Amino acid sequence: MADVGFLDEDEGETEDDLEELGSLISFSNLEHVVKHIIRKFKSLEAYNESNDATIKSLKGEIELRATITGLDEVVSELNQRIEQQQEALYLTKENVTSSEEAIDRLKGSQTQLEKKLDTVVKEKAVQDRLIRETQDALLDKVSLAELNMFEAKFAGYTTKLEHQQILNALSDYATLDVAERIAENMKVLSTRFDDYTRTAKLEQQLQEVRDWVGDELQNYAKVAQTTMRIEELAVHIKEQSLVFDRVYASNNDQLRGLSDRITSMYSELANDLQQRAMYDDLQETKNSLKKYALRAETDAFQQDCVPKLKFCVDSIKAFDQRLRAQDDAIQRVDEVLLDKAGKYDIVIINSRIEQCIQKEAAMKEFHGMYDKLDRFNKRFEEYIEQESKRLDEFRPPDYGPMFEDLNHKVALKADKADLVEMYQLKANRIDADELAKLQDTIHRQLEYLSVTTFGLSKLCLAEAKQGESKTLRMQQRTQVLMQSEALWHWILHNEPPPNLDTLRPPPARGDNVDIIKAEHIDRQKRSMDDHKRSQLERKLGIAV
Repeated sequence: MADVGFLDEDEGETEDDLEELGSLISFSNLEHVVKHIIRKFKSLEAYNESNDATIKSLKGEIELRATITGLDEVVSELNQRIEQQQEALYLTKENVTSSEEAIDRLKGSQTQLEKKLDTVVKEKAVQDRLIRETQDALLDKVSLAELNMFEAKFAGYTTKLEHQQILNALSDYATLDVAERIAENMKVLSTRFDDYTRTAKLEQQLQEVRDWVGDELQNYAKVAQTTMRIEELAVHIKEQSLVFDRVYASNNDQLRGLSDRITSMYSELANDLQQRAMYDDLQETKNSLKKYALRAETDAFQQDCVPKLKFCVDSIKAFDQRLRAQDDAIQRVDEVLLDKAGKYDIVIINSRIEQCIQKEAAMKEFHGMYDKLDRFNKRFEEYIEQESKRLDEFRPPDYGPMFEDLNHKVALKADKADLVEMYQLKANRIDADELAKLQDTIHRQLEYLSVTTFGLSKLCLAEAKQGESKTLRMQQRTQVLMQSEALWHWILHNEPPPNLDTLRPPPARGDNVDIIKAEHIDRQKRSMDDHKRSQLERKLGIAV
């Protein structure tokens, strides 16, 4: 009878709902109206999106194109760089010419050194011949007095070894006329550099230089080739200097050998004092010795030449430093030239400048487009307001809350057969209570086990402090043993320990407090669900 009454109530409610739904507008009409509105708004959205896309594309093209002022700045900067490059090329040309002149001078000095070497070789041959002649002449005997006179007179002259050392020292220096020519060239170069000034026709001359550089740039030598040639010449000069050193070393060795031979000859003369030389031969020897310079004259000549040679050496060092500075400048110019843009790039830039739009015309077009877009947006907003007002006239009353309430009620209702089957398949209340009790017991046993393990770990890990009594440690050990034994009996025989209620858990942290609150809320919800379930069971008549 309770089931029949429940069904009658449901039928009455459905009839009332059908009567209320009959006065509403149909879903098909509402769907047509909404589709019509959506189509209109979609067309407007598509048109607006196309306008946005065109505006974005125009903005992107404008951002990609350069302005006229920027191109003018680029052109002026390129012109300045070209002028700087032309000046640098002119300076490099002068440096190259000066270096070539220096190379020519070095070649001249090299030929002079070769000539000096030939003269030294010839002098050596002459000296060898004279020594042989003197050796042959010394075979004849001379008196002791004449020999002493000869030695006393010969002591005022320099030895051949010292004379050769002076010649070797002089060969390392340049001649006075070469140094004077270098100084004159440096003065001419300084006057030429002072003569270069800017005139009123500088721009015209620069333009002529630009044209001339474009036509005559191929006639200049490359820096790499010139440096390579200079390095080859330097290597050749070094090889020649090594050859000269070897020749000088061989000459020194020969002179040492000759000096050794002369000493041996003097020893033989000391042994053969009774043998005498002829007077005519000695006179010839005296006449030949007159051709050699005295030590005083050589010392005076050396004192006169040393300052001049020092001046020449200093000027050569300064010239070498200037050459190195010019080489560094040429290298920097080469790096700057590599960083510069080519003429073809400038021509391409000039050809593409004409394709760019002027800034004023572009700004006018954009202002016109912005005005059109503003008018379009205003008209679109006015149209939306008019459409909203027009649709408000045809809008039906809002039945949304009623439909939601009905759907909620229908969703809460369930079939009686399903409920009966569900309650037939559910577990027994007694078994569920036993499982809940068993779960609570296991939870409490775990809590008791955690307390026991905490005490055990504290005893094992914590070291005994100074002044701590041993009785306290023994009490803690007995307490841990008693708790472990009580836990054992509780698990095996289901006998709870007597001190279970005296245990207190540690203070909970923030997360644990939230968990405890959540568990308390779950218990309240569970009790409310049990109460509702008991009411539903009594209503369905299937209460246990």
